[in-house]
Amino acid sequence: MASRVCRLVLFLSLLVVAGAPLGTAASREVDTRRFPRLARILLLPEEATLLKGLEDEKDRLEFQRIFWARRDPTPGTPANEFEDNVRAVWAHADELFSYPNQKGSETGCGQVLVLLGRPEEVLGTGDAVRTPSVTVRGKEGREATPAPGPGRQFDNMAYLREGSTREPETWVYRDRPGLPYTFTGAELRVAIDAECKYAEGAGFLGEDLRRAAAAFVTRPDIAYGRGSDGHLVPLAAAAAASAGASAGARELLAAPRTDFPLAAESKLLLRAPKGEAYVAGLVHTAAGAASAPARLSLAAQAADAAGQPVASAAREVTVAPQADGSLVASWGLSLKPGRYKVTVAALLPEPGRGSVSAIDVEVPDFGGAALVASPLVVYPDEPAGAGAADARDPYAAMQLGPLRLRPRFGNAFASSDSLMVVATLYGAKVDAATGQAAMRSRY
Repeated sequence: MASRVCRLVLFLSLLVVAGAPLGTAASREVDTRRFPRLARILLLPEEATLLKGLEDEKDRLEFQRIFWARRDPTPGTPANEFEDNVRAVWAHADELFSYPNQKGSETGCGQVLVLLGRPEEVLGTGDAVRTPSVTVRGKEGREATPAPGPGRQFDNMAYLREGSTREPETWVYRDRPGLPYTFTGAELRVAIDAECKYAEGAGFLGEDLRRAAAAFVTRPDIAYGRGSDGHLVPLAAAAAASAGASAGARELLAAPRTDFPLAAESKLLLRAPKGEAYVAGLVHTAAGAASAPARLSLAAQAADAAGQPVASAAREVTVAPQADGSLVASWGLSLKPGRYKVTVAALLPEPGRGSVSAIDVEVPDFGGAALVASPLVVYPDEPAGAGAADARDPYAAMQLGPLRLRPRFGNAFASSDSLMVVATLYGAKVDAATGQAAMRSRY
């Protein structure tokens, strides 16, 4: 491929989420009068409009439950890490930024902190760089280690104790690998005034904040629907409606059959939260399966060495056929280190035809002491989807932060294709001489 351009992109860490079943833990509702003020920077425009129009107290509480469920990064577990982290930052913002008549979590400072986390730099009068001292969420849902430095400029209470006035400052954020969003021009500067306010909808700032908020919606398939009585459909029913479309594919896992040739392969193997790995791949139907965009129900299930199912996921997608009429879609699962047999089922609901395919997958221990390299991922160097995941996109399982990769089944490329080659390395050790992590790998 003489004309092909290959670039190796190294991601040290990525936050990846899979479309797993919804957790059952109940949310801890916030006072419905205060919730719009607390969550205003996290609300999407359509959510803010809907919430403002809800007059019934039960509907406003149900809205909160759906709001958190749509942002749960690990819906197959009892905990909602996103909600827990946001609540922790709200509490910390109350300690740092409160005024006598306003909670710190409701100030502009608290709002930016809960969405973007700790700034990389704080610029004050004369553009002097100050390092903030505050604990906020890390990119994998854990609290980050507080940065060194006095952090006076990051603490309203210091000014109140001294009887002085808060100084205007600018919080600086930059694009980093692992963030689920990007900034216009790869950098965002948020000007904070003496009252801890910022210009919420100004230019690129407003666009970047909305894009960051949208990136945390991992379950857009859970909708704010209304029932025949005009009230919001409860979360349990909304989640069941989302899962119902893929029930047929789940049944195929229990009673396999082969109505058409089906093949599966793994593509991604990346570190995920809680010591797990995220495994994702493609499934490919036979040529001539469809002549127009088709609904395809997918289900994937992993069984351990003893044959016991340990993880599963299912969803429905809309797939445009390839030139030969075949269909390609993606699947994804979160798995702990070990060897697994992954079975993928695909069902075409209209004709009622379905098939299954199985592959072996070995998941390394990305959190161990050894340097671990993931398999290479090769995909066309073309504009990738950005923003919040669309659950019905056939490549939804390939969502990496703000990017959605579209690899080719079987790594089949043309000589004219430009390619991206992606790898992930984990387990780097700190170099005693430089104090920085160092690693070496060859492909």
